[in-house]
Amino acid sequence: MNQVLVFRQGGALYGLEVTDIQELVEAPPLYYIPRAAGHYSGAINFHGNVVPVLDLGVWLARPGQGRDHRVIVLSLQLGALALAVEAVQRIVPLDAEALQPASEERSEGMFIRAVFVREEQPINLLDPAKLIAGLEQA
Repeated sequence: MNQVLVFRQGGALYGLEVTDIQELVEAPPLYYIPRAAGHYSGAINFHGNVVPVLDLGVWLARPGQGRDHRVIVLSLQLGALALAVEAVQRIVPLDAEALQPASEERSEGMFIRAVFVREEQPINLLDPAKLIAGLEQA
């Protein structure tokens, strides 16, 4: 059964499939990235590799109220990227049959693979490959 890590950003719930996550890192020191775009918070030393940290709220134009002390490091197979989000919440099971297409009307819609409802709350399932592709084009 697939599982999703759910987190809050800018008043909405988002999720990433656990298979797309390398690790949830506790309070890593952030290092300045010279000439980096404003949507990057900095970089972390992840097991000897420099991994840029994307401020997801800035990137999606959904600023939050604070930032979780942890960052989500995406699977290294997807690319070197970590996400800073407002609040990491929990892991929930994913019912593939409950997935609904994402709305094209929302600005972050191009990075949303699908939407599913859990406990009466919609959760936007991020597509990390599209997220990384969008960053490479920015």
